[in-house]
Amino acid sequence: MKKKPLVSIIILNYNGKKWLEKCLPSWKKNKYAETEVIVVNNGSTDDSSEFVKKHHPEVRLIEIKPNRGFAGGNNYGVKKAKGKYVMLLNNDTQVTGGLLEPMVELMEKDPTVGVVQPQMRNLKQKEKHDAVASFYTSTGFLYHYGYMQPITKKMYDKTISCYSIKGAAMFMRRDDYLNLGGLDEDFVCYVEESDLCHRVLLSGKKIVYHPKSYLYHWGGGDMSIMEKGETTVFRSFRNRFVSYFKNLSTWELIKVLPVHFILCEAFVALTLLKGKFKTAGAAQWGSLWWIFHMPSILKKRKHVQSTIRKVKDADFLPGIKHNPPLFYYYHFFTDPEGKYDERPIITS
Repeated sequence: MKKKPLVSIIILNYNGKKWLEKCLPSWKKNKYAETEVIVVNNGSTDDSSEFVKKHHPEVRLIEIKPNRGFAGGNNYGVKKAKGKYVMLLNNDTQVTGGLLEPMVELMEKDPTVGVVQPQMRNLKQKEKHDAVASFYTSTGFLYHYGYMQPITKKMYDKTISCYSIKGAAMFMRRDDYLNLGGLDEDFVCYVEESDLCHRVLLSGKKIVYHPKSYLYHWGGGDMSIMEKGETTVFRSFRNRFVSYFKNLSTWELIKVLPVHFILCEAFVALTLLKGKFKTAGAAQWGSLWWIFHMPSILKKRKHVQSTIRKVKDADFLPGIKHNPPLFYYYHFFTDPEGKYDERPIITS
């Protein structure tokens, strides 16, 4: 009987003992034996380390000082991992017993699959999805399909090829992760998983949502401790521009960048009208930052386009590009509970 491949679970932690107290015990439900769980303690100042050592001696504990951000901490953990597969997992998740087996089986059978995300259910409202799949759009803003939609809807029960998934539960081959450069550490956090997914697509592989596996996610665990809202806004806006400059073809960049920039400026104007001056300022600086750092961005672009890109945009973008109805954007930003209807996504 063929031995099953080892899976390394990378759980990044920053002062998140309260999350680890629920996350780590949930792994006792895991039915996939060939697993190593690694907690990367990312510059924590609480007693997370002591908790792991005392209550979960089976877990590999790796200490990092100082904090290296979401990207840097996960990259360090993957380099130390021993598995054929790695799964980046947020500490504010709780897993189910059958989580790993379906994803391993899919990756073992299909070498063209580069990244898998399980079904993520919201830990606060367990009857709703926290994430399904994200699609590329003509605006440059991603279409987060299935966000806060009922898990009972049948259209989310099928495997879907997409543009990006959520970094809270990212499953891929360790070799692919390292060969593609991992998460961009200059991003620190936000958009870093989409940026890596884009490079996976450029390498000729697929990004897949696989509903046969599922877990629960609270959302914003460590980030609520690490950052203020303005920092989040700045990095989200900045990192989108940088990622597109790195990864898109020249023609696609010419089409998307002006539209995306205009919409970002519209967001800034509306935010100013609402009196949210700090948020508007953060978004504005994030939308302009790339202009002043173009030499370093072009250096990254040259590496991606000359070394990583194996396929043309036309080979994969049509299948993972879906423009939602206009009311999606209105409801997504004004009604975070997602009280709007979605249409089934049809992918090849």
